[in-house]
Amino acid sequence: MDKVATYQKIIFVKSADIDELNHVNNVVYLSWVQDLAKEHWQIRASQEIINQYKWVVVNHDITYKKPLKFNQKAFIKIQVFDNAKGALWGRMVWIYDDSAVLVAEASTQWCLVDTQSFNPRRITDEIKSVFFSL
Repeated sequence: MDKVATYQKIIFVKSADIDELNHVNNVVYLSWVQDLAKEHWQIRASQEIINQYKWVVVNHDITYKKPLKFNQKAFIKIQVFDNAKGALWGRMVWIYDDSAVLVAEASTQWCLVDTQSFNPRRITDEIKSVFFSL
């Protein structure tokens, strides 16, 4: 069985999230994806590791399935799998409405970089251990 690290959060849709079509703007979904990936890293990693490494987005592939409206709850689940390759590591994100209906899903790819040089860094067991017990 593959290792999986999961992080979940509930967000309430604010008026600032709504676009001219009267639903959550696509860019807002993307910001939720990025914000949760960052939060997941920051709650698990030590301050020393956070000071040494950052994540840079390489790719987001997001599919919108159903709109969210003002004042709805969004249940967001992010998962990291034990499938890092070199400096790259993907995450999956699912966003559900308050009826547990999938409204969007994203596959994202991140590159680990050194905070001083911003050069890519291979994902070592130390970095994997932030999410998994090795």
